Amino acid sequence: MFLKKRYDFHVAMTGDISYDLHTGDGKNGDEFMNQLEPLLSRIPYMVIAGNHENDGRNFSNFQERFWMPHNGYHDNQFYSFDLGPVHWVGLSTEYYGYYQSLGKGPVFTQYNWLKQDLAHANSNRHHTPWIISYLHRPFYCSAEYNDDCSGFDNSLIQLLGCNEESASNRIESKYRVPGYSVYNIRVGHDDLPGLEYPFLQYGVDLGFWGHVHYYERFYPVANKKYWNSGNCYHNAPAPTYVITGSAGCHTPNTPFDRTPVPFSAKRLNDYGYTILTVANRTHIHLQQLSVNKGESVVDEFWLSKDEGFVASDKLRALTPGQDFPKPTLAKIPHNENYMPDWIDIPPIQ
Repeated sequence: MFLKKRYDFHVAMTGDISYDLHTGDGKNGDEFMNQLEPLLSRIPYMVIAGNHENDGRNFSNFQERFWMPHNGYHDNQFYSFDLGPVHWVGLSTEYYGYYQSLGKGPVFTQYNWLKQDLAHANSNRHHTPWIISYLHRPFYCSAEYNDDCSGFDNSLIQLLGCNEESASNRIESKYRVPGYSVYNIRVGHDDLPGLEYPFLQYGVDLGFWGHVHYYERFYPVANKKYWNSGNCYHNAPAPTYVITGSAGCHTPNTPFDRTPVPFSAKRLNDYGYTILTVANRTHIHLQQLSVNKGESVVDEFWLSKDEGFVASDKLRALTPGQDFPKPTLAKIPHNENYMPDWIDIPPIQ
């Protein structure tokens, strides 16, 4: 690896580090970090937490092994920084995934900080015209037999009278609604605010997710609408999202949902990693490399915009996207004692 400058390259890690940092009383994490030391001694390694960083001790291994910017909070869960023409924002989805044990406070602390941070970043677009986020669990995805990609609307969860996490574990294997994150990180739940709204309000350009063990590139997406006509990645009216969760795991080759999801542009399930090149203030180039195929490029695209362009609700109103397919009702049979004899759920086709 050849660097023109010390920090013209950095690694952004979307969570689930080493499977797991705390395994073997931390020995697994030690071995993983020792292997990475030749790289990490030279370049920044920017991390956010995934569910596998939850060690049952308040993410202690994750907190003690890394030192992220403290402009968010001191536990490494959320923060931001500027690098070249990009404002980077790392966020915690685990505040949502474990809010029943962590409490709701961290969710609101992060959310209020995020709005202030993005507002400031927007006012600083003349210096950092790009805003890029990275977090662990996705807003949207299309994996088959995966609870995080079979999200149920809040109405169903409330009807069942149980929390989202237990509902997904009990139901998802039989009754699925592909395309949404089950924890409702996108829109919020149980009085918790969702993360998609501030992304749209402040014009986030690009977002990276992990958690699901494959690569998936989306068309620009906002609030269950997508834009895929023409050169949709130029002056995109909504954020472009990429799931880059295939770097390495004990459960590779996650199958995709057989029901097509029209907002998904490219899906690959071999081992690989993503390289993002920020060419300048108006052009970003993304490549997905396949380890299985000798690190060949298996997907790439340019994200571009005119100088000064920022996506907004006003623009989306002028250039309306396509609605997600209208739901159809599914008749659900009786299952154990927690569900009525039938419930109408609207699965997204």
